[in-house]
Amino acid sequence: MRIDQDIAVDSIDRLHSTPGLDDQDIAVKVIDGVVLLVGIARSDLERAQAEQIVKKVRGVMGLTNCLTVCPRTASAPPDPDITREAVATIRRQFPEQLGALQVLVKNGRVALEGELRWYYQRDVIEAMVRSMRGVTLVVNKIRVGERPRAEDHDWGIPGTQ
Repeated sequence: MRIDQDIAVDSIDRLHSTPGLDDQDIAVKVIDGVVLLVGIARSDLERAQAEQIVKKVRGVMGLTNCLTVCPRTASAPPDPDITREAVATIRRQFPEQLGALQVLVKNGRVALEGELRWYYQRDVIEAMVRSMRGVTLVVNKIRVGERPRAEDHDWGIPGTQ
């Protein structure tokens, strides 16, 4: 009997190497030889194709296909695309702040969470995300941390610290 990790790796490799299949938003979980496919397929055909590919992996005892069909349209990108674009936009503008933030997207609605040092960063990030294609609402939950105070700085002047 194969171990679950080997089945998962083989499944992912086969999905990734299948021409015409967009596996970027498909995740594979395996427990005791039973595979769970979750994420987004771009069409009913891709959903069925992913299932057929994984069923052929050696060691698969069962399969549950929970892929949601979300066609790529010109009018609105799917949530994972919006998430990736938002993260890339923040990374370009504020690379040092990316680890302090989270971007959560559902049905085109974006929630920004985390903590930053300056209010202008919070406002700029919100404006950048709000202007992205497919974003219908931005909820800015970014907190602004304590600002540095003059008395906390070592000015190199005796008696200031």
